Amino acid sequence: MCGIAGVVRSSGVRGGDAAQAQKMADIMRHRGPDDEGLREADFYVFSHRRLSIIDLAGGHQPMSNETGDIWLVFNGEIYNFGELHDKLVALGHSFRSRCDTEVIIHLYEEYGPGCVSRLNGMFALAIFDEPRQRLFLARDRAGIKPLYYSLDGGVLRFASEAKALVMTAPRPPEPDPRSVMDFFALSLVQGGRTAFKGISELEPAHSLTWELGDGRPRLERYWRLSYASKIDLVGEDLAAEVSSLIEDAVRTHLISDVPVGTYLSGGLDSSLVTAVADGYLPHLNTFSAGFVGKEKVDERVFAREAAAMLGTDHHEVEVGPGDFITNLRKIIWHMDEPTLSPGVYPYYFLCGLVADSVKVVLGGQGSDELFGGYPRYRMALLENDMALSARRLRLLHLAVDAREYKRRYGAGSLKNELLRLGAPADRRIYEIVSGFHPRRLPQLFSAGFRREVQEYDPLTVFQNSLDECDSDSLIDRMLYNDYHNMLASILRTEDRMSMAHSIESRVPLLDYRLVQLAASIPAGAKVSGDEPKLILKQVARGRVPESIITRRKQGFSAPIDSWFIGALGSEVRELLLGERARARGIFESSHVEHLLKRALEQKKDIWRLWSLVTFEMWCRIFVDGETGRMAEGFQGD
Repeated sequence: MCGIAGVVRSSGVRGGDAAQAQKMADIMRHRGPDDEGLREADFYVFSHRRLSIIDLAGGHQPMSNETGDIWLVFNGEIYNFGELHDKLVALGHSFRSRCDTEVIIHLYEEYGPGCVSRLNGMFALAIFDEPRQRLFLARDRAGIKPLYYSLDGGVLRFASEAKALVMTAPRPPEPDPRSVMDFFALSLVQGGRTAFKGISELEPAHSLTWELGDGRPRLERYWRLSYASKIDLVGEDLAAEVSSLIEDAVRTHLISDVPVGTYLSGGLDSSLVTAVADGYLPHLNTFSAGFVGKEKVDERVFAREAAAMLGTDHHEVEVGPGDFITNLRKIIWHMDEPTLSPGVYPYYFLCGLVADSVKVVLGGQGSDELFGGYPRYRMALLENDMALSARRLRLLHLAVDAREYKRRYGAGSLKNELLRLGAPADRRIYEIVSGFHPRRLPQLFSAGFRREVQEYDPLTVFQNSLDECDSDSLIDRMLYNDYHNMLASILRTEDRMSMAHSIESRVPLLDYRLVQLAASIPAGAKVSGDEPKLILKQVARGRVPESIITRRKQGFSAPIDSWFIGALGSEVRELLLGERARARGIFESSHVEHLLKRALEQKKDIWRLWSLVTFEMWCRIFVDGETGRMAEGFQGD
């Protein structure tokens, strides 16, 4: 795991480009404190920070081929590199190291840009092919590893973190208004944009190729997830196929020359990954986070049960609201963008705990998006039944479904559902996954900001993305959207919080072979009635405690409702309604006051309040110019 950066100039590098590339790497020192490297050539400068995991002595970057005319900087891990190494040797390639970095170089020599389709792993990479004067950037299929870039005339700059580009840019950063709208509409930024105007994110499963003599770079998608064809296996045979792939994915993700552990939250996914890993490692360290006091979101009792069953060496960290603003400032500086989930807060401390014992950690992220773990999938099935009953005037069935909907999700959710009952299915998906409800979103923004974004509709971009799905199934389309959108937010947290503490976090359930298999499983075999992740539960049975399999999904979060209502209330109020926040002119202060009151007095809109808090903190750090001081103070965290 590393940090990569570079400056590529079609007219040839200039004085200061090398210093700029070096500064970008220095800003990301936390991503790779073990080694650093710089390569300056006629048209490009590459810089690198290394976190040494495999071939500790032989993996220095930037790395070249034997003739020194193809150079690579790479962030990630390639789990099939051993198999690729042997095939490349048989084709006549010779190796100077035993690391996955050199495998990528020779694979590029053999197959050109098409090499990425042969990689199984998490990666963000940059190659400069000197004979062809070609820059090639690529990112893994799921987007586990990040890559950002900016293009200004004939100069392209790239880095593993947006802040490296922001802090070395010639002009102060500005928020992208469309991205602000996206964040509050959907809790994510769409279409490869970022919160920063002028900085793009290379999307997952995409590559960028720039032939320096041919004008602008070319973006291409090299892989697409398909839901069109369905697997014939059912029952035990299907469970066996899923189990076999999970087993192989976890096994390959354990390759390392440094100690490896696992997250163990007490949920199904991390418990299953831990159980499989425990079968391969003689001594396994596991890690979980809990909270000060008797908080309902504390899952440590389940994590302890799984650790006891498996016999792991279990570690815990307890998180409270102390120094909240100081800690949040650190977290948002590392995140680069505002964030939806309060789970990022305890995750920061959990990664700090991991760093005390191991350098590599495996988690269960991704299974909800693959196997239907979120409550909204069952919500959508019930909504679909209600819509069908309404169209066919089956009023008794509609009443029964409405009563069940209210029992599961509350009167407020039922009201929203009845209002959208006649809408197309894709519109209902949009409303289900929205952060601020589309009908209420305009109330959040000031009149001036609404004028600024009046020609932009997040639903249009959302719909275009959803239309790429090659299935008409409601659940398939929801899973497709979550895999391509919701998962991006989760993986950003995964990457930034682990890298903040210089550890490598791996996600074996996002092995692309398992992702493809999950997409081929009929929706009814993954989600049915009030039961999520049917196949995964079948795979886990007998490997993890039954109480974990049967318990209701909770999710990794933080008790921000009790924190905000308690000691943090005044700090949150100052943050959202103080002079600095009001002066931005983005939000309607009276509506923010309304949301604050509902949250602090009625425990409603807590997640919406959290998104406002993280956005204001992001503005203070990046828009108000606190980045330099933050870099000096927090790079070592």
